[in-house]
Amino acid sequence: MLDKYIYGAQGILLVYDITNGQSFENLEDWYNVVKKVNEESETQPLVALVGNKIDLEHMRTVKVDKHQRFCQENNFSSHFVSAKTGDSVFLCFQRIAADILGIKLNKAELEQSQRVVKADIVNYSQEPVARTVNPPRSSMCAVQ
Repeated sequence: MLDKYIYGAQGILLVYDITNGQSFENLEDWYNVVKKVNEESETQPLVALVGNKIDLEHMRTVKVDKHQRFCQENNFSSHFVSAKTGDSVFLCFQRIAADILGIKLNKAELEQSQRVVKADIVNYSQEPVARTVNPPRSSMCAVQ
């Protein structure tokens, strides 16, 4: 059924887990399927390589240079995201859509997807505060 989903697609994302070397090794097989399905097509899809789980950078097993080399060898666009935190996901899709349409994104469009930093707001009042079982949750803030 995979060939039915990707035939005629204008864009294909090959996504792997940066903390799982085997998921990266499987990319060659996935790309071969894409090439086989589209070998008789007049237009080839834009293929993007997406490294997921950048929130787990400390557990990375697939090095960035290996990712970049695979992109260069196969003429893929390169992206790193975190599906868990949402970091760079919107920017990834925006860049891929722009590439497909032949549009160049301006600096403002590229910067609007900056990472949002979550922080707790702490109230340091001078009065002693009674401990509660379920303290109220704090708001989120963004550092610009």
